[in-house]
Amino acid sequence: MNEIQRLVTNVGGVADYRAMDAMGIPRSVVREAVRTGGLVPVRSRWFASPLAHPDVVRAVRVGGVLTGASVARTNGLWLLSDDLLHVRVRSTASRLSSPDDRATPLAADLHKVCVHYSLWPKTSPCVDSVGDAIVEMFRCGDGRSALAALDSALNKRLLGQADLARMRPRIPLGKLWIFDRADAGAQSGLESLVRLLLATTRVQHRTQVWIAPAGRVDILIGDRLVLELDGRTFHTGEAFEDDRRRDFALIMQGYLVLRISYQMVMNRWDEVAAGILHLVRRNEHRWGRATSAGPFAFTFAG
Repeated sequence: MNEIQRLVTNVGGVADYRAMDAMGIPRSVVREAVRTGGLVPVRSRWFASPLAHPDVVRAVRVGGVLTGASVARTNGLWLLSDDLLHVRVRSTASRLSSPDDRATPLAADLHKVCVHYSLWPKTSPCVDSVGDAIVEMFRCGDGRSALAALDSALNKRLLGQADLARMRPRIPLGKLWIFDRADAGAQSGLESLVRLLLATTRVQHRTQVWIAPAGRVDILIGDRLVLELDGRTFHTGEAFEDDRRRDFALIMQGYLVLRISYQMVMNRWDEVAAGILHLVRRNEHRWGRATSAGPFAFTFAG
């Protein structure tokens, strides 16, 4: 990587003439870098390092900066399924373009772009910080995916308490109660979603609880209902055996173990949530207090 590529990469991978002026890069050097392939034109007066993330380049081509779930994805944060390109633009922006062709006007639905109109200033020429991006997630969606991404960012130490304090005044009032439930100890976005469900329905629970000899469990509801949340990768070999050993140890002590997969949460969340709450209504989460609440119809087949 040469010096001009390093400087552009340091600001997110894409920069315009103004940003490079501020970095002390002469325009003659920029033009030479374009001629030799060291920089790639993105739109008029904007240039990308060949190492720039494709989504960052596409956001700049639209006319803004990468934000929201798109930034969460590029940072490896947990979030719900979202295949849109999230781009933040000035509140007065017009003449936005296709992310793949600067000469084609933007058709947001066709080009699968979610445009975030905002008054907040940019801190990078091309990509929002993790904190700013998650604020946009809270402003744009229902809060569930934003909480999962926020928990993940805290767990990865990409954000800290000082960042939360700066973000909080910009969170919509109706979603502050979700934002305030952020937990750096959350081990997965699945845990974030289940925790939010239980908080919403005021079901008492604890996370990352140690139960000997099984070890630490993801969520314990009441006295005995254990939720184990499996991630994207299906456990095989030793991991599969360890899961079953833990389940066996818990069941032998009277715990009720409910193992929930990534696909169940992503594709059947309403049914999973209803099933958990059905068990609670039957008092299955309490020692010796189970009651009949009628059958629960599962439709996971197919």
